Amino acid sequence: MTAKRQLLVQPYRPDYSENLGDDTKQYSDKDIGKAVKYSGDIMVLCADGDEIVGIVQSVEPGTTDGHSFGGVRKEGRAWAIDEAGTLVVGASVVAGTPGTLGTLANNNVKAAAGATVFTWTVIRVDGTGAGRSVLIEKV
Repeated sequence: MTAKRQLLVQPYRPDYSENLGDDTKQYSDKDIGKAVKYSGDIMVLCADGDEIVGIVQSVEPGTTDGHSFGGVRKEGRAWAIDEAGTLVVGASVVAGTPGTLGTLANNNVKAAAGATVFTWTVIRVDGTGAGRSVLIEKV
């Protein structure tokens, strides 16, 4: 029998307020849960294979300097989707096929090909095959 890890309430760890995207396309609540990375001093959606810096947790209705802004989780745990169905506990992950800005989409992840600076690691796998849920944690 394999031990299962549980998503436990952790001591308060604040999400970080960040500018999101460029000043032409605005983020919405449909973008919550998507992986982001830095592009200069703003955060943008990750492309396939990008290192994950954080996960969007909230999007505010207003803008700042023309940019959307919201909360980004840069530590702790987050749920994601195993794009290929091959991840195992302990695997380092990067962004998989991204969802389009402004549309509901899963936070797809895949195995990192090499060493990463912003390391997110699989700590739990639920189900079998492609599309199964994985719990990832920032190391």
